[in-house]
Amino acid sequence: MERLTFKCNDKKIESGKETILCGIINVTPDSFSDGGKYYGVELAVNRAKELIAEGATMLDIGGESTRPGSTYVEIEEEINRVVPVIREIKKITDIPISIDTWKSEVAKAAIDAGADIVNDITGFLGDKNMVKVVSNSKAGAILMFNPVIARPEHEGSKIFPKFGAQGVFDKKEYEEFNSLPIEELMFKYFEKGLNLAKENNISKDRIMLDPGIGFGLTKRENFILINKIDMIKERGYFTFLGVSRKRFITNILSENGFEIDESQTGQRNKDDASAKLTAIASFKGVEVLRVHTIKPHLMAAKIADCVRLANQMEDINFKA
Repeated sequence: MERLTFKCNDKKIESGKETILCGIINVTPDSFSDGGKYYGVELAVNRAKELIAEGATMLDIGGESTRPGSTYVEIEEEINRVVPVIREIKKITDIPISIDTWKSEVAKAAIDAGADIVNDITGFLGDKNMVKVVSNSKAGAILMFNPVIARPEHEGSKIFPKFGAQGVFDKKEYEEFNSLPIEELMFKYFEKGLNLAKENNISKDRIMLDPGIGFGLTKRENFILINKIDMIKERGYFTFLGVSRKRFITNILSENGFEIDESQTGQRNKDDASAKLTAIASFKGVEVLRVHTIKPHLMAAKIADCVRLANQMEDINFKA
């Protein structure tokens, strides 16, 4: 498969190399896993230092929780949460920084503060001005398939907040597309955002695609999209994947008798299980993985990368 290049500002990332771990910094009081832990500039910047020291080579900063049952954060409040953090982190590192937002005003403020990538969980479809913000910059973009707004009447969508525009498909499309296998629905959704990108002169090498794991998907659908994630690269795009600590993982752990509470054991179980999926994704060649903790994912990715890149490994003999 051909090597791909992703560009954001003055940075370039090439495919076919070691997996990139993108550390999550939630500057929120209510995110599903670590809400409140890094809420504030000092806490968030210290967390960034920890993630980088452990091996993160990209950071994703968000100021609004998108978990089921979360509430809308006003634009000014979201900007006040993330912009000071981005400015301070830019003083200590040059690794790519992603702003996790679907609101164009927040994205613009973050880019002006130094963000390199806009991680839009609506894939340019939630806020009609988002594509213009990215187009008018040199930032890259992560476009996520969002089943919640692709099929708002689906049972799994109803527990999520609204992400800007609803009903991205017209009535005819909705009836036709929602009977498709989930991976085909994903690409019908991507098609709309990618067409907007093309119309606004955002080149293909500035875009990553994210299958939207956990957003209103059934248990089966989550695993189908992970199993078939190679399809994104086959279309010529970098792949961005976030599975860390998500509900479908904790569901499997719970069904099989593993602790999943907020105790040290419960958190370790969730991170270890998430890392198993990191190993699978790394082996499949996913370029970027969004994770809460680095160490278990780094070990998993390193081993999987060695298998995937076996022909590039040093050919040595081991001592007795």
